[in-house]
Amino acid sequence: MSGIDGLIKDIIRQKPDIDEKKLRDLIKEKKKKVGSGYLTDSGAAYLVASDLNIYLEVVTSSEILIKDVYVGANEVSVIGRIFTVTPTKTFSKKDGTEGKYRRLTIFDKETFIVITLWDDQTNLVEDRHLTQDQLVKVKKGYVKADLDGQPIIHLGKNGDLENIDNNKNKIPIIDKITREISSISTPETNLALTGVIKSPPKRSEFTKKDGTPGRVLHLYLTNVTGGKSVRVAIWNNRSLLDKDIPQNAVVKLIGLKTRFSKDGSIEIHGDDGTSLDILSMQKAFGESGSGRFRVLSIGQIRIKEDGESSVSLLVVNESNNFYTLILKDEATEAITDIKAEILIDCEFKELSALSLLCNEKSKFKILNEDDESFSKLESLMYKINDIPESQSPLLLEVIALSRDTSQEILTKSGETVRKREVIVGDETKEIKIVAWRDLSDILDSITPGQRLKLIGVVSSKGLGGIPELLVKSYTQIEKMSQSSQKPRVET
Repeated sequence: MSGIDGLIKDIIRQKPDIDEKKLRDLIKEKKKKVGSGYLTDSGAAYLVASDLNIYLEVVTSSEILIKDVYVGANEVSVIGRIFTVTPTKTFSKKDGTEGKYRRLTIFDKETFIVITLWDDQTNLVEDRHLTQDQLVKVKKGYVKADLDGQPIIHLGKNGDLENIDNNKNKIPIIDKITREISSISTPETNLALTGVIKSPPKRSEFTKKDGTPGRVLHLYLTNVTGGKSVRVAIWNNRSLLDKDIPQNAVVKLIGLKTRFSKDGSIEIHGDDGTSLDILSMQKAFGESGSGRFRVLSIGQIRIKEDGESSVSLLVVNESNNFYTLILKDEATEAITDIKAEILIDCEFKELSALSLLCNEKSKFKILNEDDESFSKLESLMYKINDIPESQSPLLLEVIALSRDTSQEILTKSGETVRKREVIVGDETKEIKIVAWRDLSDILDSITPGQRLKLIGVVSSKGLGGIPELLVKSYTQIEKMSQSSQKPRVET
């Protein structure tokens, strides 16, 4: 988020009649009044700006978590988790001898960096028994710039790789940064994505710029819940070109980047370092089933013009899998007895991999006993600064920092839809909540300074890749009074 000095300058720019000292005093008073445990200095500045009828935009700041890595550095050692590994390649040196190289990409909490291994050091991956997702210490590297000016660590004869077990830096595993295909809307790099192979993979040949032949693997992926297909092209990856990848396979692809195609749509590209794991096979939907779930959040009842009613619940099963359970028609009569954290038993019809339907009240039962094997709400609690890049539902306790803003958005299909957003914050950071279409009503009557409990929002990325929170059909927003607050749960 923007630093406090930048926010102060922005407020003064929009309201020149207030001096900096007075503004800083207002921010200090606001933080004291609301409670420093809920606000950063920046968060207090957002509230003061709202009092002054000034709107501040949310912006990102650049942070480098792999510290001390800069072009020209020598004897560099860093710790990261292995993201991708390329095969070893050969080339001719100036003296006519053969050279070898390969690349690893590693990451910490937010930053990725490429490690290039030269000659005998290319064997370190196998010699140290290193595999994808392991923690590794890169020792005694030297740093040069790549073609884009970004630092790359090179490992020559004096360098080494060490397999480490101590995750004191709390670097997330790859699963924690893996996202669904639908979350991609802007060009990004170093992506791990899940999706479903929606048509038989195709392979084709082409001629590289140096005149040598190349091969490309073409895939079309959708979310496991369905939706529009996205084209994936993986270039010169021998292991994947020879791999049997069946249609309807649910896969995880690691080591991708995205870019805009000529028609403005997003397309995904991989290379010889990209990996593909088959997680399962997607079964046909529409089948009936039954099971027990814990209710985590309850969305708003929706009534269509024809009188059809529905409400969405966020539920979790004993295996810690999250689902949207949709109650329709007579089943919605049970909503008056449903509360968060209760256990239910229901018969349902599968609408998709993550969506279930129950439309008969007789097939829905509230259980009186509890079962600790089902996750509870507190397991979803995060601070804003610790929100993972995934589609998992989240629970946050925040304070509203702005009034809601609303705009009409014209989609590519020519449809005009409503978008509303509110800026919120806690003691770690600030972020936007965004709601689309008829879900935007949930942001009604939120005013700056209100303490909110956000139940069942998900992490997303807006324009420019800026993180935001997205309202779903099962999202609840509770307005918390000072007296009703419970002790905060740290994660």
